[in-house]
Amino acid sequence: MQNTHVVIIGGGYGGVRALEHLSKNSRIKITLIDKNSYHYMQPEVYDFIANKVDMSHIMIDLPSLCNSFASVTFLCDEVKAIESTSSTLTTSTQTINFDYLIIATGSRTYFPDFIPGLREHSHGVKNVPAALDFKQQFERALLNRIETQTQGCEIEPFNIVIGGAGLSGVEIAAEMAAYANRFYQNGNFGCRGVDVYLIDAYPTILFGMDPFLIESAYERLIKLGVYVWHNNRISQVDEKEIRLDNGKILHFEFMIFTGGVTASTLTQYLGFETNVKGHLIVDEHLNIPTHQNIYAIGDITQALDTNGKFIPPTAQLAERGGEHVARNIIASLNGKEKYPFHFKNQGVMIALGGEYGAGILPGGIKVKGYLAYLIKKAIFWMYTAPLRRRSTIGKRR
Repeated sequence: MQNTHVVIIGGGYGGVRALEHLSKNSRIKITLIDKNSYHYMQPEVYDFIANKVDMSHIMIDLPSLCNSFASVTFLCDEVKAIESTSSTLTTSTQTINFDYLIIATGSRTYFPDFIPGLREHSHGVKNVPAALDFKQQFERALLNRIETQTQGCEIEPFNIVIGGAGLSGVEIAAEMAAYANRFYQNGNFGCRGVDVYLIDAYPTILFGMDPFLIESAYERLIKLGVYVWHNNRISQVDEKEIRLDNGKILHFEFMIFTGGVTASTLTQYLGFETNVKGHLIVDEHLNIPTHQNIYAIGDITQALDTNGKFIPPTAQLAERGGEHVARNIIASLNGKEKYPFHFKNQGVMIALGGEYGAGILPGGIKVKGYLAYLIKKAIFWMYTAPLRRRSTIGKRR
């Protein structure tokens, strides 16, 4: 009897979780396709750009991981088209048949076209090259800054601007401020001149989240010396200068934009229904409507809760989606009904610079400070440790 072939496009949180669950079924063979040879753990990127960890901390080798499973093949390639009627997809090098398809290619930074210069003059951190470029340029600029101290401390401010005060923006702002404070303290440099600005259009940071998280994060940001500007919309970005709709002008050395995400570019070529930001429309089973053997999960989808409200894209949402579609595929193979997807948030933890955090655990338990930091690190370890063990096994084969 021929094995069922499941193809997964995307080696992020959702794709890897689906792979783990599907690989337990001996009747299924899996092909994982990703244009990168590594699993990128973007929620931990703030540690990398703040020099707390090296690049290996935020990456897991996909060939080694896939090689640790007897039924999984990894293909480092880029998908160009999907033909749903014949259940085939085309990559840069070949055509592949599938019985089931899971699209999990994630998202990219959303640079609104109505803000001139934003894309050209700001950094994103949604991929490793972008994060590495920012880290290297920032450290070079710090060195240049120190060298100018021969002229005294009467030098221009060194401003880092973070556009967008959601989870990513708050975490990066806190970590960059903590890093700058630590840098000047450790080196005893006389001219302290790095300032971090967090700019957002909403009336509060972490808009829409629990008041405890908002208050805890705001208090920590202020303590770290971050300038938090609420109700400020970016109207234009020039080289080294940002303009706001209220007339304010702020000079900057670096700008990171975290004001939103849009689906990966793959959705533009599939012919499936999308929303205005390119997210794929899925049904209650996470299927592409009218294509019952094609699923989409994670940031690439328009995920809605039971009230029809958009669920913010997180690694947790992608993981639960991966587990769910694996369960539905196995149910279909066994001739059983598929299950509708219901997302229940298992809590949220926020890194707030240095060894400090805040979060809400399952059951509504609220924590902040060093304990929250330890819990967040423990959660990350519990996710990565099994994957790294499997990668070690796959590397030896």
